Amino acid sequence: MTRRPSLNEIQMIKKNRQIVMLGSISLLALMGLFSAAWPQSGAGSEAVMAETAQPAGNHTTAFTEEQVVEAALHFSKRVHSLSSNTDIAGQRLKSSGWIDNPELRISDVSTRYYTDEFEELEVGLRLRLPKLGQLGEEKQQARVDLWDYKVEEIRYRQEFIAKVRKEFADVLLFDQLAELAQKKATKADERVYVIEQLVGQGSRTVINLAKAKMWRAETQNDLARAQQNQNLGRRELAKRSGIAANALLLQDELPEVTLNLDELMDIAVQNRPEIEFVQHRIELARQQKQFEYLKLIPWFNFVEVSYHTEKPGDEDWGEFKAGINLPIFDWNLGNIKATQLAVENKEDEAEAVKEMIEEEVSSAYLIYKDLLLDWTNYRSSSEELLATAMAVLNSEKQHDILMSDDLAELEWTIYDMQSSLAEKRHELAHALFDLYFALGIKDHGKLLE
Repeated sequence: MTRRPSLNEIQMIKKNRQIVMLGSISLLALMGLFSAAWPQSGAGSEAVMAETAQPAGNHTTAFTEEQVVEAALHFSKRVHSLSSNTDIAGQRLKSSGWIDNPELRISDVSTRYYTDEFEELEVGLRLRLPKLGQLGEEKQQARVDLWDYKVEEIRYRQEFIAKVRKEFADVLLFDQLAELAQKKATKADERVYVIEQLVGQGSRTVINLAKAKMWRAETQNDLARAQQNQNLGRRELAKRSGIAANALLLQDELPEVTLNLDELMDIAVQNRPEIEFVQHRIELARQQKQFEYLKLIPWFNFVEVSYHTEKPGDEDWGEFKAGINLPIFDWNLGNIKATQLAVENKEDEAEAVKEMIEEEVSSAYLIYKDLLLDWTNYRSSSEELLATAMAVLNSEKQHDILMSDDLAELEWTIYDMQSSLAEKRHELAHALFDLYFALGIKDHGKLLE
């Protein structure tokens, strides 16, 4: 039978492990703080190693956040469908605003040409003229229809990109939390075993052992939940983007938004498609108003030229015909007033849209700045806590101050701090992507122009 080591042997083993443990904690501390730290100008991306664990399995391909976004856009059927709707509306715009083709008219044709002799024939060309202002109104209506589809496509695309970025950030968080949960579960097993030995020596009570076992049960539950979230998060990202569920994800450093709120408002006005859409609606209302006014002017319904020929010996002749609409009974006053009100309404609508965009940007900006401050302060304080923890570990190594179970609790504190750092970075990333969506931009590049 295998002999179980005594408490003295365990303590000697723990002593020998402390050197390795110090190096590991230092590495985790550096990567936990500086890998997730705020980027400097020109910073690139790095693989998520110690700070972002990956599920078991071979990673065939590594993906950056931008690559996953592009893959998801290419993979999305909804994005393709909305793009097709916009293309269709664009083609309809090209065909709008044209005069109808002329009508060839042939009359006075009878069967007597075959049974008797040719008698007469009339051939004419009729052109149905559009009403005054009708072509401009139809063209503008087609343009408004196009921008209606454009707004739907652009905003869905921007929302979809923000959603993919958030899911990417979720997976990075779940990977790291799963790794830290695994470390805590392993440490909980070691702690229970150590306390069992100490209870046998009388250095700890059964109450300490019961607490350690309860702690271990909690860590095992946390580990199961973390692994489940990791698997579900990776499966959802793979389903949305078409990449492998076990793909290696490369973590891009989060950029900081340094522009003030007024500057961000200007960017939103330039990039949100609703602004241009509502301007086209205002122009359509003006075109419709003009169209209704022009109905009061007498105008041609049609013009026709024709040539009339009769049997030989009779004189042939040409004809000109026209139909003119005379506004005698209906002065169109109701429609004129309605279009006047429509223009005023669309101008108010433009201001309302601008106010809505400003509110969305302001709300997203305030949330982002609040989480940025929280992240910055916590990161700073965690550096001090980590330095204190390292000093305690060094002191314990030299003077044997802490018992093994106390040392395990200190290591747990470090793991908890790293988990909090990851969660706060994750919240900040979500707030940043929401701000991008409110501004109507795809990524940080627009903020640097």
